[in-house]
Amino acid sequence: MIIATTMCKLLLAMLIGFYLSKKGILTQEVNAKISAMIVEITCPCIILNSISNVPRDDPQMVLKIFLAGIIMYCIFPILARIITKIMRVPAHLRGTYMCMFIFANTTFMGYPVVQALFGDSAIFYITIFNMPFNVLFFTLALYYFQKDAAIESNTLEKMKVSPRSLINNGIIASVAALVIYFTNLQLPDLFYSCVGFIGDITTPLSMIIIGASMAAASLKEIKTEKGIWPMLPIRLGLMPLIVWVFMHLFTSDATIISICTIGAGMPVASLVAMGSAPYPRQNKAASIGVVVSTLVSLVTIPVMAALLGA
Repeated sequence: MIIATTMCKLLLAMLIGFYLSKKGILTQEVNAKISAMIVEITCPCIILNSISNVPRDDPQMVLKIFLAGIIMYCIFPILARIITKIMRVPAHLRGTYMCMFIFANTTFMGYPVVQALFGDSAIFYITIFNMPFNVLFFTLALYYFQKDAAIESNTLEKMKVSPRSLINNGIIASVAALVIYFTNLQLPDLFYSCVGFIGDITTPLSMIIIGASMAAASLKEIKTEKGIWPMLPIRLGLMPLIVWVFMHLFTSDATIISICTIGAGMPVASLVAMGSAPYPRQNKAASIGVVVSTLVSLVTIPVMAALLGA
């Protein structure tokens, strides 16, 4: 019942976005600007706020989960590259598809799902495991989108990536969160109240934008994006299975293993669509991937939770 209620909330937000798009309130331009706001403001706030109620009574377990997350997010890009080559994804979409495999919608969907299943402490564990997510997305993913667009426009040789371009609000928030936790830095409650207040709008707003993307994507476009269909069982089935097997190497705690596995079984991260917004062709593929995988996940997430005994 808890998981059903959570999925209904997310579905309702998507339907609102769908409706607002059909009414012309959420246009493509508005969606792009809201996406930019989520990437640059609200998502960094939720990253910072995730450290607010972190228990520090078992630092060894935390380090194990953190290490497991680092290793997994080093393995994911390698697997994604192999899979996209096997799928023969076009060069101008290869990086975008890699991002669909690597990045699950852990923050926007995973947090409320694991919180509903395992309680508030689950957010801490899934946050620690996915800390590398934030660093990798705001560096590698944004680079991949830019590279794909450059390949499409035959300007790859002219593309320049400076270290400064990799510094953004998401990276700053991710590094700050790590520093706050591992240095045991005590910040005032006012700080967490403020970033939490802004961060709380991230999940409903992102799901509304996903719903708006559903309305913008025609059935013909979904059919022509053929790579989406073989992507689904890998994103929603293979990736969480890999995490489930891998986590047994680090801990025997069934709850922690289930939390990390369910987080990895989320649909394509909405950030993938939002981060690719400046590049039309890449954003089209990413948006369809987010929409279709989110709809399918409304079935696969409850099944996965049942299999794990959650």
